[in-house]
Amino acid sequence: MRQRIRKGILIFSLLMFPLTFFFLSPAVIVMAARDGVINGSAMVFGVLFIFSIVCSRVFCGWLCPGGALQDYAACVNNRNWNSRGKNLSKYIIWVLWLSFIIFLWMNSSSLKGNIFYLMDIDKHYLIIYAVVITIIYLFTILTGRRGMCHSICWMAPFMILGEKISDLLHIPRFRLKANQDSCISCGKCSRNCPMGLDVATMVKSGSIDSNECISCLECVDSCSKKAISFGICQKR
Repeated sequence: MRQRIRKGILIFSLLMFPLTFFFLSPAVIVMAARDGVINGSAMVFGVLFIFSIVCSRVFCGWLCPGGALQDYAACVNNRNWNSRGKNLSKYIIWVLWLSFIIFLWMNSSSLKGNIFYLMDIDKHYLIIYAVVITIIYLFTILTGRRGMCHSICWMAPFMILGEKISDLLHIPRFRLKANQDSCISCGKCSRNCPMGLDVATMVKSGSIDSNECISCLECVDSCSKKAISFGICQKR
């Protein structure tokens, strides 16, 4: 039942993406920064960072329209796309992208905030939207399960940074908990993980703590032995 609700929310999020894209766009924030404006997407990225300090990457697993698109594109290519090297690329992209935005802000004579700046659904907006959607879709069918999340997502590093700060400051946050004694090594958790994580191995180690976990709870709901649970707690 919980997964049906989650997937229903993701479908709705995807249907609303033409309207919410402005607040999640990696391109519109750059155009606004060029004009010395902190726009809606900049504010949303800041909120996601703060949100993740307690809620981890719940947004990625339950609300992200790009994630929803990838989940349905996985029917074309369902192989796992997850490794240290593949995951590293998104941080490089994020640092270069964010550094450029900060550079533009710093070179502005005066900064101003405008949540709806450049929010016009015109041909330029639609072209940018079409390009980003196409990149997400093609990248996923060429790589595999949530390949874009692993390798090129511009939002994930904000939330991963929030998780790291939470752990550093010993702030309780949403996380999975493993009961290794209950695990029978059936592998269902790993097979059902939309991020292609080796959940079974992490359960056996007694700790499910991965930067790539999107808190979707697929592993929790697929485990008949209740070897995985969740809650708000500090890092051990």
